[in-house]
Amino acid sequence: MIVISFFPQVYAQTQLGLPPEAQEVEINISENGKVHVEHFVKPSDTSVVIELINGTSSNLEIKSITGEEAQHMLSSLDKVVVTIFPSTQVTKIEYDLEDALLLIDGMWTWDYVYLAPTSFIFPESVELVFVNDRPVPKGEVKGIKCHGCDAYIEYLIDLPITQHQVQWEDRTFQVEFITLTEIQSFSFDQPTRKISFDVNEEDQLITLGIPLELLWNPYDVFLEDQQILKHEFLTNGTHLWLNFRPQTAGHVEIIGTSVIPEFTIFSPLVVGLGIVLLIQFRNKFSLP
Repeated sequence: MIVISFFPQVYAQTQLGLPPEAQEVEINISENGKVHVEHFVKPSDTSVVIELINGTSSNLEIKSITGEEAQHMLSSLDKVVVTIFPSTQVTKIEYDLEDALLLIDGMWTWDYVYLAPTSFIFPESVELVFVNDRPVPKGEVKGIKCHGCDAYIEYLIDLPITQHQVQWEDRTFQVEFITLTEIQSFSFDQPTRKISFDVNEEDQLITLGIPLELLWNPYDVFLEDQQILKHEFLTNGTHLWLNFRPQTAGHVEIIGTSVIPEFTIFSPLVVGLGIVLLIQFRNKFSLP
């Protein structure tokens, strides 16, 4: 029998159950930004209470993992809360979610806060995801996983890639940019080991693919002579990727440790690292 009732959330939590000892959440995101959520709740000999993720939910189903309807109760005040009565099977709560992902200036964004371990499955066309400003290249996997999530997620469907050339003697190097802002006055100065350019918008993510044979890392990044936070990630043996977010428009300078022709061979510490170098964001984010 399914019991459905509505009453204040506090009453439901204090009288009818506690948060589950274990649950996992899987979130599937479609190409057009639609979100489908599945909670997998561990069997329990007591009633447990699960809050749905913030947003407008629809098509709610609550079943055992084998497909039978699970005994439960709904409550709603500020949030929709599901109370699952004692069960010997894993319970699956699934629903569609609106008002979660927002398309802001061409970037899909989600300010996601939820305590349970969460896997995000992105469309195949998404190649790069940013979590709390840090880049997560997807590589061959479908998504990312976080534990105790407090994550500001951003991604692009079609990466806006532009290239700027550096000519040195008889060689040409390509510096790649992934950003929604316009890059102006790009230049490379060999004596000072410096890439510089101007940005005309504030608070825009900028990701560069820098040829290691042109400018070696680690890099320092400056906005109008003030050093700013940056992240270095992933190399394919020829390029290293650098990511940062200038808070204001202005002049950006990237200074490396050595430049052509100061070296001609790649470091063995860099070649072959590949996907293994995915950043563990604050030790909370990992590939599923």
